[in-house]
Amino acid sequence: MGRCSSRPCCELSDVTTLPENRLISVQPIVDEDLAPTPPTLKRDDIISDISMFKKVDSFAAKAPKSTDLSVHNLAKYLSKASKSNLGRVRAIYYWICHHVELDLRSFLNDYKKPAAAEFTMHTKVALCYGYAELFAELCRLSHIPVKTIYGFAKGHGYNPSKPFKYTHPTNHAWNAVHVVGQWCLIDCTWGTGIVNDEGHYIREFENFYFLTDPDQLISTHFPYMEKNRKESKSWQLLQRPLTLQTFNKNVKRPIKSFKWGVELVSHKEAVIHVTFSATVFIKGTSKVLSNVSARLTDIDGKVHKQYTLVQNPEHNLFSIRVRPPTVGKFRLTILAGVDKNDMTLYAVVSYILRCRQTEQPKVYLYPKHSGVWRSRPDYHDYGFQTGVDSPMIITPQDGDLDLTIAKHKDFPVTFRVTYAESTIKDLDHYVIMENTGKSLEIRGHFPEKGFYKLQIFYKSESGAYEPMLLYLIDCTRSAMKNALPFPVMYSSAAEFHCRLLEPLMREIPEESWIKIRFQSSDIIKAVVNGRKIEKGKGDIWRAAVRTSSAGGSLRIAGTNDLKGRYWVLYEFSIVKGPNSLVLEDILTARSNSSHPPVTQRSEKSQTNVKTPKNKTRIKEKTVIIKK
Repeated sequence: MGRCSSRPCCELSDVTTLPENRLISVQPIVDEDLAPTPPTLKRDDIISDISMFKKVDSFAAKAPKSTDLSVHNLAKYLSKASKSNLGRVRAIYYWICHHVELDLRSFLNDYKKPAAAEFTMHTKVALCYGYAELFAELCRLSHIPVKTIYGFAKGHGYNPSKPFKYTHPTNHAWNAVHVVGQWCLIDCTWGTGIVNDEGHYIREFENFYFLTDPDQLISTHFPYMEKNRKESKSWQLLQRPLTLQTFNKNVKRPIKSFKWGVELVSHKEAVIHVTFSATVFIKGTSKVLSNVSARLTDIDGKVHKQYTLVQNPEHNLFSIRVRPPTVGKFRLTILAGVDKNDMTLYAVVSYILRCRQTEQPKVYLYPKHSGVWRSRPDYHDYGFQTGVDSPMIITPQDGDLDLTIAKHKDFPVTFRVTYAESTIKDLDHYVIMENTGKSLEIRGHFPEKGFYKLQIFYKSESGAYEPMLLYLIDCTRSAMKNALPFPVMYSSAAEFHCRLLEPLMREIPEESWIKIRFQSSDIIKAVVNGRKIEKGKGDIWRAAVRTSSAGGSLRIAGTNDLKGRYWVLYEFSIVKGPNSLVLEDILTARSNSSHPPVTQRSEKSQTNVKTPKNKTRIKEKTVIIKK
C-alpha cells in the first residue's frame, strides 16, 4: 500500500481503490460543532521552529515495511509518533510526502501526446486527489477531525489569461485538519515535490504546505466543492473570502515570496496593461533582499534582454521598470535573493504584460547590467558626499552632460562610459572627468540617442579600481548635433586639479588663432607647445596661440615645482581642410556654452617631462574590473 509506480493514485487497501477513470471522495465524518471558521493563530504562532518536529519526523521516516500493507497498520504506527494531534498530523504529512511515489513523471510525459490527453488529465486529478484522500483516511483512523477540499489550483502551466470558471471541473484536492483548537490547511501533493520550468517533476519536501496560513494558500488554492459556492467559500478560512473572479485576477505567489515577506507594493493582479512602459514595486519585509533581477520573455519563451531596469530607491524597496520591445503579450518574472554569498535568484512574482503601444520610432535598450542599478551603499566612507548618487537617471540637455560630484576628501578616481545599442568608436573621448579636489566635474556630449552607463571607480589601497557610483544617462529625447570628441586629457591634469575652459574639442583648425584657458591653483608654471603662459585672476591660465599646419598637435603642459619639468595636461590635434573656419566657429560656440562635454585619457606622455618626486600618479583610465 502506498507505493504506486504506475497507478494514478494510492490504493487505500481496506477502504477503497480508485480506478483510473473514476474519482471517489473519501470524506470522514466531521462534528457539526467544528464549523469552518478563520483560525485565530498564525502558522508562526503554532510552529516557533520547524525543528520542534525533529523527533516526530524521524519516527515517521522509520515506519516498518509492514505498515505499507494496510492503512490501519500505518495509522496505528503513526499515531504513536506523538501524544498530541498536532504531532500525529505532522507524522502523517511527513510520511506521505516522503513515501508515497505517485507516477507524476509518467503523466508529464503522456500529457504531450494528444491521444492520451483525456486519460492523463483524469490521471493528473487522480494523483492530487490520491494524496488528499490518503491523508484524510489516516487522520480519520487516528480520530483527528479532517476535511478533504476540492477546488481550483494555480499549478504548473497555469495561465492567467485563461481564468477558471464554475463550469470547469476542479483540478486539485487538499485538506483542512482541526488541531490546536482551529482548522488548519495542508497540501500533501505540493509538499511532496514540484514541477520546474522545464516541466520535470522534482521530488522535494516542502514544509510550507504544512499548516499554511489561509491568506497565503488562497494565492493558489480556491475551494469549490459539489457546486456549492456558499459552503466552499467557508473553507477558504478567511474573514473576507474571495470570489472566483478575484482569485483569477490575483497574481500567483511563489513560496519564496511568502517565506521572505515580499510585499507586492504596486501590482497585485496577474495581468498588467502596458502603454510604453510599466513600473512594478516590491518590498522585502521579513528578509533583506540582497539582489533583485527581472526577466522578460515573450509567449514563445524567448528572453528579451536589456528591456528592464531594476532600481533600489530606498532600503528593501525595489522598482522594476519594463519597456516591452513590441506590441503583444509578454511575461515579466521578478527574481530575488537574500544571501549575499549566494548568487542564486528565485522567482518571487510573475506577471503577464499586454503591451498596447511602444515608444517610437524605436524602443532603446538599457545598457548591459546584472542585477540592481545602484551605487555602492558605503560610497560616503570613501570620500564622496552623501546624496551624490541621486538622481541616478540623468537626462542631459540636448545630449550635453554637466555633472558635479561633491567630495569631502581628495582621492584618485577614474570612470567608464558604455553605450547600450552598439559600440561607438572611442566613446570615452566624448566624456571628460576633472578633479578639482572638492568635486569631480564630469562633462560629456553623446553622439547617438539612447541610454549610456556611467560608472565611477575608486582606487583602493591594493591599487585596483573598484566600482563606486553608477549613473544611467538618458539621451533618448534628443542627441546633440555635431557631437565632437574632447581633447586628450592626461592624468597629470587630475593630479594638479585642472579644469579646461577652452577649447573643448579635440580637433582644432590649422593656421588659426586659438584661445587657451584652463584653471588650476596647484600649477605654478605652464606652457603651450613650449611657450610660457601667464596666470590671471581666479587661478585661470590664458594664452592665444596660432596653430601650425595640419597633422601636428598642440599640447598644454604644467608643473607645480619651480625646478621640475613640465607634465602634459591636455593635447589637441590640428586638422586641415575647408572646414577649418567652421570648426573654429563650433569651437568658439562650445567654449561659450553653459553645458560643455566630457572624456578622460589615462595613458601619460611627456614633453621633456619628468615625474615629480613623491607624487602619487593615477594609472590608466581603462581598467579591467574583475567580477
